[in-house]
Amino acid sequence: MVHRPADSRLLANLLSQEKDYAKHLGTFLDHSNASLASVTAYASASSPESAQVILAVAASLASADDALRHYAAAVDRWRDYLKGLKALEDEVGNIMRDREILVTRLIKASKPTSHSSSSPTQSQTSLASTPNSKLAAAQTELQACEAHLATKELELRVHRSALVSEGLAQRCHALAECGQRWSEAGRVGAITAEGGAGAASPLRASSPVPNQNKPLPGVAGSDISLAPSQSASQI
Repeated sequence: MVHRPADSRLLANLLSQEKDYAKHLGTFLDHSNASLASVTAYASASSPESAQVILAVAASLASADDALRHYAAAVDRWRDYLKGLKALEDEVGNIMRDREILVTRLIKASKPTSHSSSSPTQSQTSLASTPNSKLAAAQTELQACEAHLATKELELRVHRSALVSEGLAQRCHALAECGQRWSEAGRVGAITAEGGAGAASPLRASSPVPNQNKPLPGVAGSDISLAPSQSASQI
């Protein structure tokens, strides 16, 4: 049989944990927005050069948050799959309980009715059709319930497959995209910050590159061979 009652408890536990996870993701994004607002506010009190760099890096951080927001949306879609599966699990469970009731009713209807006299009278013969009609009605109800149960179990099996092939796959694709966007945001932010710091550094801007071919002070190219006691005026 496709339906297993234990799955409902495991599914309920998974739904509860994913709800908490999604809630914490939302809280994290709220705190991140507040942090970005503080970074932007700090930039307004900085020098124009530093403010430009800080705002550019903040844009990279905002891009990372946007990527995480898309992943959080994928988690919510995954939770929708779980909720739909839980609804089907509950529906199948209710149908199975109805089936048990109908089976019990059919068993009662199939039992023979005892009479006090050994020879049936005309009234007893006419009443014999009543149990038979109850039996037929119970059989019809049970057959309809079995058909309905089979349909819902098939639907449940399809939804379980889609839960993995679509729900989990979409979440993992969103996770991969989030990771790529985080990596790119970090790379761009680091380049922006390091480039901005280098451009603003007075040491890097004013320090000339030494000329390796320039002679030492006071020494001409041909004077290197002079003895220590000689001077140029003595030659």
